[in-house]
Amino acid sequence: MFQPLMHPIRDIGFLFVHMAAPPAGAVAPYAVAAIRITPEGKRTSYHSLIRTKATRARDFMHSHVSRKALGGAPEHAQVQDALCDFLAGLEFVFCYDPYDALPALQELLRGLRVLDLGFAADYFMPWGSSASPRQLWETIHGQPRDKVSFSAEEGAELGLAFTRHLFGSVLADTRFPGARALRHYLAHSDTLFGDACCHLLHHFSGYFDGGLVTPVTADDTPDWRQFLEKAPTIEPRDAQGTGFTEVPERDISQLYEQLAHRRKGYRVREPQVTYAGHVAHALNTNAVACIEAGTGTGKTLGYLLPVMEFLKRNPQQRVAIATYTKSLQNQLYGNELEACRELFGQYRSIPAALIKGKSNYVCAHKLDDVLSPDMDGEELLAWLFFVNICYRYRLADCEDISPRLRRRLDGNRQLTGLMLEVSAGSGCHATHSHCPAQVVTAEAANARLIITNHNKLILMEKDGKLNGLFRHCVIDEANHFEDAVRSAMSPEVATSDVQGHARYLREQCRKLVASPSTPPLDRDRAERGVDAIGVLLRALDTMRDRFLAMDRGALGGAIAVTPAHKAFTNGHIANDLKHLHGLMEAVHENTAFFNGKEAGRLPLPFKTLSRCRTMRMLVHEAMFNLAQLRTGLESEGTWQSVQVFPRNWILGGGQVYVGPLVRNHILARRDTVVFTSATLTHQASFAPFRRSLGLGKGQHILFDDTEAPPKPCFVTRVSPPFEPDFALVVPSGTPTAMFEHKATWLNYVSKVIPDLIELNHGATLVLCASYEDLEALRERLEREYDGEYPLLFQKKGEPPAALCDEFRAAKESVLFGVETFWHGVDFPGDTLTQVIITRLPFPSPSSPLMDARKRCLPDAAYWDRYRYETAIKFRQGVGRLIRRETDKGIVVVLDNRLLKNRKLAPCPVVEGMQNLPEHLRRGKRQP
Repeated sequence: MFQPLMHPIRDIGFLFVHMAAPPAGAVAPYAVAAIRITPEGKRTSYHSLIRTKATRARDFMHSHVSRKALGGAPEHAQVQDALCDFLAGLEFVFCYDPYDALPALQELLRGLRVLDLGFAADYFMPWGSSASPRQLWETIHGQPRDKVSFSAEEGAELGLAFTRHLFGSVLADTRFPGARALRHYLAHSDTLFGDACCHLLHHFSGYFDGGLVTPVTADDTPDWRQFLEKAPTIEPRDAQGTGFTEVPERDISQLYEQLAHRRKGYRVREPQVTYAGHVAHALNTNAVACIEAGTGTGKTLGYLLPVMEFLKRNPQQRVAIATYTKSLQNQLYGNELEACRELFGQYRSIPAALIKGKSNYVCAHKLDDVLSPDMDGEELLAWLFFVNICYRYRLADCEDISPRLRRRLDGNRQLTGLMLEVSAGSGCHATHSHCPAQVVTAEAANARLIITNHNKLILMEKDGKLNGLFRHCVIDEANHFEDAVRSAMSPEVATSDVQGHARYLREQCRKLVASPSTPPLDRDRAERGVDAIGVLLRALDTMRDRFLAMDRGALGGAIAVTPAHKAFTNGHIANDLKHLHGLMEAVHENTAFFNGKEAGRLPLPFKTLSRCRTMRMLVHEAMFNLAQLRTGLESEGTWQSVQVFPRNWILGGGQVYVGPLVRNHILARRDTVVFTSATLTHQASFAPFRRSLGLGKGQHILFDDTEAPPKPCFVTRVSPPFEPDFALVVPSGTPTAMFEHKATWLNYVSKVIPDLIELNHGATLVLCASYEDLEALRERLEREYDGEYPLLFQKKGEPPAALCDEFRAAKESVLFGVETFWHGVDFPGDTLTQVIITRLPFPSPSSPLMDARKRCLPDAAYWDRYRYETAIKFRQGVGRLIRRETDKGIVVVLDNRLLKNRKLAPCPVVEGMQNLPEHLRRGKRQP
């Protein structure tokens, strides 16, 4: 796909192949369809089944092709001959490949080149999803599709429809002016991908619409920056003051009564009104509030309406709403807020903005510096991907690099390295008026309501344009806030990044040494720079070896650092970190000639010099983080971790207890803070949550600054509007899932899960405590289970959205997942009537953070915290089952430690499946 096109394009072909995934061995094609189109729009087609015995329940769910039908299908070789005859004369074929089965496709096509339409979707439309045919169909049509299955013929038509949509609409320069620049660089990439895209854009009407649609109406241009949006002028700040008009708490129910009259399907829920009253009280009293509200309360509208009413009554006040997950952030801004504005006209004049952390955005200035006339192939395509992200920043961000893009375009870290370099997280200055980060920051500074994420809220005071503006905030999904604080405030050094920055600087220094135009003084400096960088790179490799000598377990994941160890210089890591800091400082100093007035005399292009300055800044940031990590070694209550890779390592660390950071840097700088979630308490107590965030015990919060007035604090629980109808059961004979009994436990779990699936007729979510457990189960079940219910397994690094959609659409399916499926996913109704928790989610005692807690906390406090984290995550997992009043089912725990730790459970535990209430024995499904 990234090699040059060898011949002129004439006919184009579209292919779709269903692949079966047998228990062992390569995937096998079992249904194929192809469409061929001439430049005049003439279509011919081919389709066939392929005989195979390898299909499983999930394959039938995707295609509705039965094993019986495949038994009478033509042999593989016969279909291969006919397909290759049909595609004869083509150099390549467009193929949508949801199976990521390129080797099997090329074997079927006898080496014919394949241009992956899924890659094109992720490349040009990263805000959508192409992980499954259903998701791609919904992205194209903008509406839900009930069916999961696609015949091979429908799959080929889907690929054609996507191509028509992408090149006739998404990349049409009348709708998207930036397409003119994308076309220019695609054409100069000298790749099949670039040439094919340009060919379709320029010949679109002939292939598809007979002259009705012309996506190219203007000339291509290399001036990509002309299409960037400019940041608005920031209006003068209003003085917020201390006085404000309160929201009448007694009248809060009237807002929801109005909503019931105006919004179809909505009815007033007393718990939601009660919840909204607590939010209004917090705003009225400038308090810190911890509000737990059970499933079904409707928290989003519960806090959004009183916030909007508060802003309406107080034109000088501003509010920030922070969430943990991007999905809730988008739902809030794109759905709930717009609905409020539409239904309540008085709120339409309140300006609102969505803002993410700066590292989510691309700095257009740094991206332009990276561009070089020598770039082509994959390198140029990687750069162009971020140009598209820069254009589409309201729809996509730097995190929207799909696993498919990483597999195909990040082999030499083109995407990963470039993302780090062009991120607006550092070095994107206020003068960069056309950078997306500056645009959204200016919009946020002009807004009175912002919707953001936890990390941005935590770091907002470091942003000069937003510092002190949003003195009232609601923190949703607050049970994750401590982790967000720790992540945002924890320094980290990734040597793969440092190596990349240093090597680029060395490359430019070597050019200066070799150039006769370089002044002698600068040539000497460049030579010193080359030497300093070489010493640093060798030291980084040596440090990797020392970490492995400390503990080879670092190759398997992040582990706690043992600061005093014979592997380090003079027996302590502080000596090595000090040495590395000095080497980074030497690199920074010996490349200083790239900065300042004297840089203009260097025989290097302006963009190269600008990029060198960025690299020096990134090396300096790594040096600063390394200094923080070294200081942390000498501080009480800190942790350090390391993970080692074949060529590099990552060192991180931070504070074990973040309470002082939250109390003195977040709460002290705001008037109102509302912490809310469905899971804040443990055994009906807020004490563990309050301790985790430094909120104290009493009705007021005291700050380290004794002159700061105490802040009122209250906690409250809002009961859900219905009593959940489910049972929590541990089957008879369930073994312990302790590590030392893992073999026995795994044998039991792999045998009992198929029985539970059959008993419940699918509709099951299986929650695993780790990817290791998930992979062990997947390996066994794919080999041994041959039932009628499709098994869906989460894959490491793959976004969960596609699996969630597939699970919702195929109501008999079974979904196996890890961390992301314990919280934040919603499967109401008969999609899910059984949750299986394979192992109690105790934190790993060997994790760097838990290791540090063991050292820093008294035993009682350590075990209290251990049980609290387990209970919260367990409640979140149990909570996946009951999302609506009509939901019912069972939660099965395959770990008998629950019987000894019943206080972890949110309800009584039933022992033995035979003791289940009759109406829950098979959930809602019938045999």
